[in-house]
Amino acid sequence: MTAVRPWLPRAVPLALLLAFHALPWLRWDGRQAVLLDLANRRLDLFGLTLGPGDPGTVLVLLAIAVTALALLTHLAGRVWCGHACPQTLWSGAFGTVAAATRRWLRPGWRQQAVQHLLWAGLAVWTGISFVGLFSPIDSLLARAAHAGWSGWELFWVVFYAAATWGNAGLLRQQVCRTLCPFARLQPLLHDDHTPRMRYLAPVGEPRGARPAGLGGIHARGRGLLDAATAQDYVFRAAHPALSGGRARFSADRLGDCIDCGACVQVCPLQLDVRNGPQADCLACGDCARACAQVQAQQQFAGTLIVYRSPARDTGARTRWLRPAGILLLAVLAALLALLLGPR
Repeated sequence: MTAVRPWLPRAVPLALLLAFHALPWLRWDGRQAVLLDLANRRLDLFGLTLGPGDPGTVLVLLAIAVTALALLTHLAGRVWCGHACPQTLWSGAFGTVAAATRRWLRPGWRQQAVQHLLWAGLAVWTGISFVGLFSPIDSLLARAAHAGWSGWELFWVVFYAAATWGNAGLLRQQVCRTLCPFARLQPLLHDDHTPRMRYLAPVGEPRGARPAGLGGIHARGRGLLDAATAQDYVFRAAHPALSGGRARFSADRLGDCIDCGACVQVCPLQLDVRNGPQADCLACGDCARACAQVQAQQQFAGTLIVYRSPARDTGARTRWLRPAGILLLAVLAALLALLLGPR
């Protein structure tokens, strides 16, 4: 697995957040580049103008977006959920604000007040940016200081700000677990060649604390466990009540997982990827980066959590052309032909 540069996981969400807030300000041929003007019943989309007589084109554009997302998920896994979904982006931003206020201020009502004040500011600006895609953003802000907004503009700014605050600041993982329809559908797009977050049990098991300076399994010459034995240790750790608890091992027989729990602590959904496949996993990679840091501190090799397909565990090469992918490609090609063909 190729190492991910440490700044990249933070840079991508930041760039997408900035792109969303910059989108209403983009200009194209002297007009707002993206604007769904409900009053004049027209959609401006980077030079493409659609009116009431073009509902088919709008539906085709939506179908292209949905099909492309399904194909991306089939081939690359939940990269949308982990790195580009609005819920992920704003939850990460709210989490960063909360962590910053905890570092700057002592725990207490002042820290909470500053945190929620900053959350409110981000939520309100998000609401304004959202409404700016339906009402020209420059006039929207100009009227805020003078004539005021219309009732619907005020309603949607407040509604979207409240939804942002509630979803990103309070509900967070519950949105992904129970409210998001795509989270329920995405397992249908996966097969054995679709990558996901995976724990290298033959290297990490049996897990447990050990004295410092002992070295990893390769330095100690312990070697890898066979898959069946490694999964037995995983099952014992995940289900102690059923298995009768974990067996005890001498420090030199332990795997490279020191059972520090860092991977669980950083997970947005508090999942333990070591205990087997997790249907709710967003594939954000936070667990892999946390594990890599701990492994480096222990002077072990690499990370115990990787983003790869189950097929790779059997030594099989990734097949990019699979039945579901071919079907989605065919649908996408047909939709593009319908969009770009003669009218």
